[in-house]
Amino acid sequence: MNYKKVIADFNNGSLDPEKVALVMDNDGGYWEYTSDDAVSDEEHDRIIEALEKKYGEPGGYRDIVDVLKAAGVKCEWC
Repeated sequence: MNYKKVIADFNNGSLDPEKVALVMDNDGGYWEYTSDDAVSDEEHDRIIEALEKKYGEPGGYRDIVDVLKAAGVKCEWC
């Protein structure tokens, strides 16, 4: 996942935290459409597919090093 782009787009408003969220768990994660705006199932799937295509799919806790690096923290896994 391109966390640098995710962080930048949440900060610049390209990603609206009122409409989408990144859900993480131990084994992976997924994008979730969280808006109160009703959309069809097809539109929902299109939104999620577009997010996955642009940013990638999260890898859960395994991505913590990538997240920290994207935030500018010198980090490595040991």
